[in-house]
Amino acid sequence: MNSWKPLGLIAAGRLNNSLLLRRPALSRHIGPVVALDRRLASRYSNSLRAGAAAEVEDLHGCGLVLIQAAGNSLDRLLPLLCGAGPWKGSHFALLHPDLDASALQPLRAEGARVCSLAPAPSAGRDLVVADGDRRAIQLTRQWLSEGRMRCLELAPERKALFRLGLLAARGLLAPLLDAALMSLRGSGLSAGEARRMLQVAAGASIQAFGARGRKAMEDPAGPGRALLLELGLAQAARSRPGLAEFLGDVLEAAGRFYATATAAARAEDSRVPGRAAGIT
Repeated sequence: MNSWKPLGLIAAGRLNNSLLLRRPALSRHIGPVVALDRRLASRYSNSLRAGAAAEVEDLHGCGLVLIQAAGNSLDRLLPLLCGAGPWKGSHFALLHPDLDASALQPLRAEGARVCSLAPAPSAGRDLVVADGDRRAIQLTRQWLSEGRMRCLELAPERKALFRLGLLAARGLLAPLLDAALMSLRGSGLSAGEARRMLQVAAGASIQAFGARGRKAMEDPAGPGRALLLELGLAQAARSRPGLAEFLGDVLEAAGRFYATATAAARAEDSRVPGRAAGIT
């Protein structure tokens, strides 16, 4: 089948964070809607204002079948699909932020072509990343274009690295900003002054890194900075020991991450032994 139309949907779990809700046009061509029971299928159809409750066998006539599986619900949908197989020549797209296309291996083993989709950060909320079989991704791109959504293809079985990158940006940056704010507040600045200063400094760093990458980074243990760094950690240790330990560990880890022969040589002269041994 050369077209993604008609579009099929099999779903389990909540729809509130589904990619389908980002653009009304993405649901426009949904035909059969399948769930663990017909009542649930009708609820999904009504929520999307598209398609009609159907049996899993009706999905065989679809050019592309979307699998909306929130949380761990894919484990409940795969037996239902496999029981209605074989699916040779069919195309499936898994809508899941974490699972990659290998989660659909039982369908792939029956001859289906599969891919996995996840929303990606973008200003217009119009970006999706995909991994899996090329033909399934091609049909998925055609479907996404209905909602003016863009699609980037990930390397095979590398979705976990994509998620790790987002985790680092979203989850690890916040503790660093919190530690920076605590340091500024500890210096005597008011909460408002510290937050405004932090916003400007962090924004400038992110902008510079986006433009020049690692070349934009400053070595906190470089010439003229090591003594100030040691003094700052010492002052933090007296008033906020946890803050000093956290920042010290971060600086030490950053030194290891960016370790080079030059950084290793500089470590012997560092005024912060065992800590920021140079970031180049």
